Amino acid sequence: MSDLLWGFAILAILPAAMFALAFVLTRPRKGRRLEWLVAATALGVICYAMFLWDNILLAKLLPFSNLIVLGNWFPPFLGFLGGLAWNGITGSWLKKGVYLVGMLVLAIFAVVKPLQGTIPDCNDRWLNDVCLQTTPHTCSPCCGATILAHAGIETNEQEMANLCLTNKGTLWQGLFRGLKLKTTDTEWDVEVFTGDVDDLRVQVQDGPVILTVGIPDEPIDEIYTQQYGWSPGELHSAVLFGFDQTEGSENDQRVEMGDPSVEDGREQWSVTDLRVLYRGRGLRLVPR
Repeated sequence: MSDLLWGFAILAILPAAMFALAFVLTRPRKGRRLEWLVAATALGVICYAMFLWDNILLAKLLPFSNLIVLGNWFPPFLGFLGGLAWNGITGSWLKKGVYLVGMLVLAIFAVVKPLQGTIPDCNDRWLNDVCLQTTPHTCSPCCGATILAHAGIETNEQEMANLCLTNKGTLWQGLFRGLKLKTTDTEWDVEVFTGDVDDLRVQVQDGPVILTVGIPDEPIDEIYTQQYGWSPGELHSAVLFGFDQTEGSENDQRVEMGDPSVEDGREQWSVTDLRVLYRGRGLRLVPR
């Protein structure tokens, strides 16, 4: 929890610093500087929300367990806009204060929203070296526990749900946090990766990897919805243990999967299935 407190402290200081910077840059108000800064800041917020907010680049820029807090740049942006608004709005301090309080509320909401919710109560069930989920929302913590156990690090579903800040699901930044905290002072570090199925053949060589899987919200072979039970647009976490060496088409080639939602924890997928279900993002443990 101390990592989150440090993150909150930094996010409290940064907006104040950005407010002061904007205040100084536009005081006294000269020419069109204020208008240009407002436009540039608004564009920055839009670009961050569209391209960076959920991008794994954040894990490379801020490879810390409190990424889920530090990677939230809405408060600094709002702090800067607050400084611009203070100099740009004419009228009394009370009028300016109303705008400032509104931005402060938005900034607090942006930080708290991803952390809201109740962590589910979990059991501790394992089968075939896979941690099985005992709640509808803990597939990611279970996958984290599975790859940690493979690396010789003991944990369980409940501990990982706590560390990953799981509530009605788990953000990838939360899973990143859980893995980072559990690998502290070990020979392992955590990497978030993107790519396709061909990249996975290399990435799985150091050990099992966690994949984000699911079917896209678009027309697809009905076997995945009617027989396999996948729901369009719903994401799930599973562990890829490796590829077999079977020759033939991708329908014949098999991959060994650990799925915390199935009874025995293990499934055999075809490479074709993996291409359909893999959503292009995952996490793994890498040697330091």
